[in-house]
Amino acid sequence: MSDFFDKSYYEAGPQTGKSLYQNYRWIPELTIPLAHHIVSYTDLHESRTIMDFGCAKGYLVHALRLLGREAYGVDISEYAISQAPKEVSQYVEAIKPQSDNFDHCDLLLAKDILEHIPYAHLADQMKVIRKRCNSIFAIIPLAKNNKYIIPAYELDKSHYIREDKEWWIGVFKRAGFVKFEATTDLGPFKANWQEVDSRGNLLIYGY
Repeated sequence: MSDFFDKSYYEAGPQTGKSLYQNYRWIPELTIPLAHHIVSYTDLHESRTIMDFGCAKGYLVHALRLLGREAYGVDISEYAISQAPKEVSQYVEAIKPQSDNFDHCDLLLAKDILEHIPYAHLADQMKVIRKRCNSIFAIIPLAKNNKYIIPAYELDKSHYIREDKEWWIGVFKRAGFVKFEATTDLGPFKANWQEVDSRGNLLIYGY
């Protein structure tokens, strides 16, 4: 499956029917504020480590490091990792799908990632995530009647999981996250999609 996330996925998604990505690139005016919001929301001190799980080209890792945070990233796309900015190339790496080969961290970020994991592998991957982090910040698209609430999410062919808020809460509980916040009120996160439908995404901050 990692071969799916190639150049065409990130640079010509609509044309190939693979994704919504078109010329996926570093946009500091979007990514640096996102990093600020994550740091503020999680109250993450500079001494703590961050792992961007599914970091793609490492842009969020780059933004977090510009803010003085010790951030790292992993992704199953060798193409995406090869395109990381030179400033963070030493801090990101490619891993195999469902791998546990990444370092322990204080905070693991999984923004628009967990829905890409096949149902059959999700429980095992969540157990690995629980062992590898003290806390998790995740944003996940929500579905109703096996369809995403925000129709555009259907256009990514690697979106496997279509479930509602309560289903996802159960996934986190079974993985061992005993305390967490779960809300569809994303505040400053994904404001463009909230305008489409404010019920369309779930934010989970668990520990």
